[in-house]
Amino acid sequence: MTEDQSIAIIATPQDGIYFNMTTGSWVDLDECYNIGGIKEIVHDVDSRQIYFLANRHQGKMGVFLIKFHEQNPKVFSFFLKYKTNLDVSDADIAIYKNKKTNLKELIVSFKTCIENTYNVYIVDISGDEPWPLFRHESF
Repeated sequence: MTEDQSIAIIATPQDGIYFNMTTGSWVDLDECYNIGGIKEIVHDVDSRQIYFLANRHQGKMGVFLIKFHEQNPKVFSFFLKYKTNLDVSDADIAIYKNKKTNLKELIVSFKTCIENTYNVYIVDISGDEPWPLFRHESF
């Protein structure tokens, strides 16, 4: 839900609905993005962006992170596409902001099933163009 509580995303692992309470419009996100296995959703209050993590795209497995502005979910981009033949679980997305340095990072983490590794991606989102800072895999 956005800070003013005018926009909500209601989701299960199988289905995601975007609902704008001001306009009454709604979008079926899993159909719009052709995704499945929804794992995590987070809203960045400062940039008014929504980050949406799924485990399937076009029937293929992997880690797919979608970014869109809170007012227009139909204009989106894939922020991360990591194809794998494995299910993921224990997924989390966090936004870290350092007020002293104005550094803002998106932290995406998930566990890959069967391989039993935990993956952490940290991406600098403080500028116009995001770039990865670090990737770590451990067991």
